[in-house]
Amino acid sequence: MAVCSRRAERAHSAAQAFGATIATTDYRELVERSDVDAVIIATPPHLHHSMTMTALGAGKHVLCEKPMARTVAEAKDMVKMAERSNVVAMVNHEFRFIPARAYAKELIESGYIGEPYSASMSFYRSSLNDPRGVPFTWLMEQDKAGGMLGAIGSHHIDTLRWWIGDIRAASGALATMVKKRRAGDSTQMLRVDADDNFALVLQFENGAIGSIHYSATAAHEPSDLIVVSGAEGTLVLTSDGRLQAARRGELVADTLIPDQYIRGASAGPHPLIHPTVYLLKQWAAAIRSGSTQSP
Repeated sequence: MAVCSRRAERAHSAAQAFGATIATTDYRELVERSDVDAVIIATPPHLHHSMTMTALGAGKHVLCEKPMARTVAEAKDMVKMAERSNVVAMVNHEFRFIPARAYAKELIESGYIGEPYSASMSFYRSSLNDPRGVPFTWLMEQDKAGGMLGAIGSHHIDTLRWWIGDIRAASGALATMVKKRRAGDSTQMLRVDADDNFALVLQFENGAIGSIHYSATAAHEPSDLIVVSGAEGTLVLTSDGRLQAARRGELVADTLIPDQYIRGASAGPHPLIHPTVYLLKQWAAAIRSGSTQSP
């Protein structure tokens, strides 16, 4: 229906490409329109609170990118306003709809692994290894809520909470290993103060322990590894989208993911298009039915 972007030429280009009738550089103009029912906020995270509060205040349904906010206070503010406005407000944790993660959720809920005892996640990426590779953006600025903990860690924290339950305690460390990055097309190098590496240890309400280790500055990219272990079994998720499983006494082996989770998963040029489409469908369905939806 409408597109808002900081740059007018980008707003008009996107509107034309997707058949939108409105292109603007002022989000207030967009959310105040009576013919706009729902708003997707896909801006840098330091803008999420103000934009979400304005949209909710105008009675619009909201899908907000992650990380949801810069602080707990901002997040609570947004939740209260959504409840007061009686709209469907969701966070774009589309990783929940990755086929292996979605089926793992079903297996855990069905009791396949029994009570979850432990979970670990390990990821190595090379995207930020080269100081002259990815140019400097808000992602490298701490005061704009940049950093990999918010950008990527929020997804994995959400997955573990979704699988195992709320977190009772957390500890961790952040690091900025590549401390300067090039500014756009210039040769100037700007100082980075947002994290490009993080590690977390979590304790869940049921007593289970979880860990997440992520590096965006690795020289190579070994396979991701996610393991969830319980009283009765184990689940293993790998980089290539496979899910391995075993009950106690069995050998861990590939398990077939049901068609309902993988239908259309390979469509499009990016693996997260399919999960995002599924989340958008849930948001739209919740808006139409007036129900509450998670995340």
